[in-house]
Amino acid sequence: MSEPSSPEHEETGPEDKRQRQLDFLDGIAENSVAALLDGRLGWVAWLEQARRHGRYGFINTLLIPAQRPAATDVRSYDDWLKRGRQVLRGETGLRILSRSGKPRPVFDIAQTDGAAIEEAAPVSTAEGLARLARLTGDLGVYLDRGQGWTYLGDPDRRLSIAPELEDLKAATLLAHQLAHVLDAQGRPDAANLDREPCHGARRAFADSVAFLLLAEAGPPTGHLSFSAPRSWAGADERANAAGAVRLVGEQVVRTASRLRYRLSKLQPVDPAAAVPQERTSIQGKGPAKSRRSKQPPEPGVPAADRPRDEMLAAIEDAHGFFVDNLAGSWGASYLARRGFTANVQARWQAGHALPSRQALVEHLRQRGHHDEAIVAAGLGKLGVDGELIDFFRDRVLLPFRNDDGAVIGFVGRRQDSFEGPKYLNTPDTVLFHKREVLFGLHEAGDRLAAQGVRPLLVEGPLDVIAVNTVMPESYAAVATCGTAINPAHLNALSRHTDLAARGLVVALDGDAAGRAGAVRAWRHLIGITGPVETVRLPTGRDPADLLDNPGDTDVHTALHSVFPLADLVVDDTLERVGRTLEFAENRLAAVRAAATVIAGLSPDQAARQVARVASRTQCDPAEVTAAVASAITRDPPSDLAPAANDFPTPPDLQPPPSPCESPAAARPPRVRRTK
Repeated sequence: MSEPSSPEHEETGPEDKRQRQLDFLDGIAENSVAALLDGRLGWVAWLEQARRHGRYGFINTLLIPAQRPAATDVRSYDDWLKRGRQVLRGETGLRILSRSGKPRPVFDIAQTDGAAIEEAAPVSTAEGLARLARLTGDLGVYLDRGQGWTYLGDPDRRLSIAPELEDLKAATLLAHQLAHVLDAQGRPDAANLDREPCHGARRAFADSVAFLLLAEAGPPTGHLSFSAPRSWAGADERANAAGAVRLVGEQVVRTASRLRYRLSKLQPVDPAAAVPQERTSIQGKGPAKSRRSKQPPEPGVPAADRPRDEMLAAIEDAHGFFVDNLAGSWGASYLARRGFTANVQARWQAGHALPSRQALVEHLRQRGHHDEAIVAAGLGKLGVDGELIDFFRDRVLLPFRNDDGAVIGFVGRRQDSFEGPKYLNTPDTVLFHKREVLFGLHEAGDRLAAQGVRPLLVEGPLDVIAVNTVMPESYAAVATCGTAINPAHLNALSRHTDLAARGLVVALDGDAAGRAGAVRAWRHLIGITGPVETVRLPTGRDPADLLDNPGDTDVHTALHSVFPLADLVVDDTLERVGRTLEFAENRLAAVRAAATVIAGLSPDQAARQVARVASRTQCDPAEVTAAVASAITRDPPSDLAPAANDFPTPPDLQPPPSPCESPAAARPPRVRRTK
């Protein structure tokens, strides 16, 4: 039975729908990563998905096939129009995640009709090897195939491949080495690769990039084989094997996309004159230019492919610009009114983005930063007129930092009287993934290791600053800043503190949304073996009030009055499913719904919740215990067991005798439906 609509559901806003959609897509991605790890999704099968859809990023190589396994070429509605094709009426788009982390629709070519798409002509292995040799020179790397020349350049910019190797093996080895050249470490394997091959995750990464690069260049890929991800991701239960698979997958897609992009910009070449005979610079600066082979200037490297150091430098200069502009701005006055003194503002290096469209862009250009780096770092975006404009305008800004303390992004607050989102994060970049970073984690890192200090999860950056300023001996506060807590956040937190020993306290705002957020966080926090607790903040109050109203002790007292988060989750379940708990059927449904929550708890926590549920529902503790046991063993419910979401009102049938039926609940055999 489906649940009828209710005012609560009708009032669900677009932001809630978007968040549910994001949670759904995240679930698909997590399941697909797990499938890669346990072998349900073969690595080669995933590489085929990456070959088709890699330009959209690693996560989308998992999301697209999960929605349409036969998809071969997916594009947006407008992109298909530009290619002379029209999306068929009634077709539903596949949901992928944009670089900013927002869902957007794309359509497979099979969902369109129109002009035929010209397919690339087949390329021989010799031609493919020639293209890879050209690519090597284009990357500023010297390819040594026994030409007999003396190489005087950087040893790390030289690739040696024996001239006697057949074309397919040479192309495979070259593609493997090019993956290492573009890797963060930038060091290819030793020349005697056949005798000293790389191994583990490094080998999986390079061979996977080689697979994708060969598929683009022309040579076949069927000869490549791969070890099971479990063998290089880690079999130890303490290892984050799924995280390792995801990291390698992201590196593979990112590196292969860069190489394939550069390869696509090369003009066709005669294979007979390409590999050893090409006039390659002895200094390792790439192929010598000729009038015949001279190409037009290459456009800027795609934003996601800018070197990390280049982006970090742009962000550092931007941060200095923001900090310099804070004094005298409305932002400084706003923070001061909230109790954040000039010293607090300086300690947290708050800044202010000017309201003009290109203030930061022009500043960074004067500092020598390229437009591509400005976009890649999340500092600029294209306006409707095609001009590069500032991403943050007229906002108070606070910096996100990585584990090394480098600024990687910002969170900005608008003025109360202005429109738009109250808080705005840096868009997702190579450096900044808002679903993986915690505001304040670097600043609180030292105190997280101190005796007696517990990690505290709050909602926003001002909450973080207030708690860490007023209660440094009790809490080290961090915030997700607009996203729900997830395993990536917990992994980041666990690098700084022992969650098994100290647990975690959740202190979201004292309103319905804050309570709902705490309940939603439970599914990710239940795996923490340490005490997971929460607080009950006064209605309409938040931790930032510690500085806003320093004489008011209500928030301070609430933050010291912790209780198990499981209490809140169980109570929410009872109220949501059982409503007023007036009828026996409601109480029985509430007990069974709560039992599914209790089933995931440790024995000592479960015993506490059984007693609480029995007391609230007026049921015998033995019946609650039986419901929990049934939930743990996954016994199927009886025919008369109402599902939690299927019975908003009592069912129209005669219930069986139950300890949940108290004399106060006695009534005629037929149950009157309530309106």
